[in-house]
Amino acid sequence: MRTVTSRVLGCCALAAVVGLVAAAPAGAVVVKCTQVATTGTKSKMKGDLLGTLKVTRFHLLRDHPVIKFRGRERFEGCIDSDRDRSCEGEVSGKLFFKFRYWLALSDDDELQLGTCAHRVTGGEGGFAGASGFLQMIDVPARNLQGVKTKYEGDVNLGLGAREEVGPAC
Repeated sequence: MRTVTSRVLGCCALAAVVGLVAAAPAGAVVVKCTQVATTGTKSKMKGDLLGTLKVTRFHLLRDHPVIKFRGRERFEGCIDSDRDRSCEGEVSGKLFFKFRYWLALSDDDELQLGTCAHRVTGGEGGFAGASGFLQMIDVPARNLQGVKTKYEGDVNLGLGAREEVGPAC
């Protein structure tokens, strides 16, 4: 049953990413790559978003059959538009998110699939007035040691034409 649930979650997550990226507004920057957990509440963002993502609020909504959470997060860093892995000269500051997270586990509590939707609720610094949406997908790492998280979405800075800045991730 959990295998079917994880496949359904995966298909829904993929459809959401494709639909949201295609519908991005003018002024949106397409961002994508990976996130690596560093502690229970912090992650390092790599790729187009460089910096740290921290969970600031987390609440369990449901624990069966699919686990569901909601919460808030804060990203501190930049959009690496010139792909030099540095925030120097880049749009930077803080982005704030509200998120929903769905998690499917196997019978022995191993991750099968996790997916979360992150709505940008505002920002500070270079991200003041930002809006947008990120979709993240968690899958077991190849060696089954940990989780691999990919993100993709749009951050609307209100700067004009839609732009894709991302490296191939």
